[in-house]
Amino acid sequence: MSLFEDIVKATETEYRQFIETNPLFEVVTSGGMNRNHYVAYLRETYHMVRHTPRILSLAGARLGDEKREIRNWFIKHAVEENGHDLFCINDLRNIGEYPDKVLDTDPLSGAWGLITQNYYMATYGNPLGILGVTTATEGLGAHIGSKFAELLNQHYNIPINGLTFLKSHSGFDGDHLEDARKVIDELVSEPSDIRAIIQGRRMTFHHYGRLFLDVMTSVPNVVSPMPVA
Repeated sequence: MSLFEDIVKATETEYRQFIETNPLFEVVTSGGMNRNHYVAYLRETYHMVRHTPRILSLAGARLGDEKREIRNWFIKHAVEENGHDLFCINDLRNIGEYPDKVLDTDPLSGAWGLITQNYYMATYGNPLGILGVTTATEGLGAHIGSKFAELLNQHYNIPINGLTFLKSHSGFDGDHLEDARKVIDELVSEPSDIRAIIQGRRMTFHHYGRLFLDVMTSVPNVVSPMPVA
């Protein structure tokens, strides 16, 4: 197996525990979702992704010339991730929400955990742990983003122009995941870096699972469930 495949295998337990069996997916697929669950998802996602370019830039800046190619990946990825929080703002506006009102909050525990762990790795810990974060988050976007965008549109009447974050990231994230996989397989070899990547991936599944639970339990002004076709 490749190094990336080894890392995926080493984090399978956390994926199953926090993502694959997460109650939010059952709520969405069984018709138990309401519009404000989606608003909560966009809110927490906004809080998380608006930090991503800065985190990647900080992580890359800590890598010396001996890891120049990995540093180049961080810089390139930071540019590509810049402005993705605007997708969330536009989606909120296009479903009839006032973004300033919705986003005038602090991130809840899941998003907060993701933000703080990433800043820690970028500024104090091993910055290569961010590769574990990236392969986890980009993998989620690539594998479930398009599926759930279609479900929200077809069964919950969320308009296409209110699903731009999910729909766009099903494509972006596939490309980014492949780029991160190549970096890991071709440029990573030190045991301490591999451990950091595994830890970053494990804890990202943990915090992302918490973010999904926050979406279910922090819904303001709950309305009746949207009709399921």
